[in-house]
Amino acid sequence: MKLSFASLAVAGLLLSGCASAPIKFYTLGAPAIATATSPLNATTSVLLVDPILLPDYLDSQDMVVRHGDLLDRSTNGRWGSRLSRGMTDLVTAKLSQIWPTVFVTSHASSSTHGTRLNINVTRLDIAADGQGTLEADWSFIPSDEQKPVTHHRASFTAHGPIATDAENVALTRELVEQLSAAIGASTPSF
Repeated sequence: MKLSFASLAVAGLLLSGCASAPIKFYTLGAPAIATATSPLNATTSVLLVDPILLPDYLDSQDMVVRHGDLLDRSTNGRWGSRLSRGMTDLVTAKLSQIWPTVFVTSHASSSTHGTRLNINVTRLDIAADGQGTLEADWSFIPSDEQKPVTHHRASFTAHGPIATDAENVALTRELVEQLSAAIGASTPSF
């Protein structure tokens, strides 16, 4: 079967008309850097932030908006990394600002000993009406097994426009910052 130049040109034009807008990758913001840091020494308290646990349907690079039972994935927006990683990085950075005398890290090494922070997000919904909800529990787990583990739970809401992916990011960031502030207010004994 021979195709003429004209038919190939028409097919090329039809396919080029199907091109979609480029995909944009978003983060929850540049990592915050604590400005009043103290020098680290052998007695500096350490807080190790475990990777945040999210429901499986959210822990991806897909940006979603909830329409009742339907999760609508953005066609052009993606998270720059898995959402759990981005959230962990933002919470770690915010806690570093809240507690400048504590070494807050999300990267464990064999020599990292200190209190662990375990965060479980049970719900993170950005609804089509612009209502955002985040429900989470968190635990401070001391390295000294003789000290008690402390548990906390809270719910956060925020409302804003979500017509664009950037607005979805802003609303999600606001919810994660509320979570960070609540964790910061539940100061553990290091």
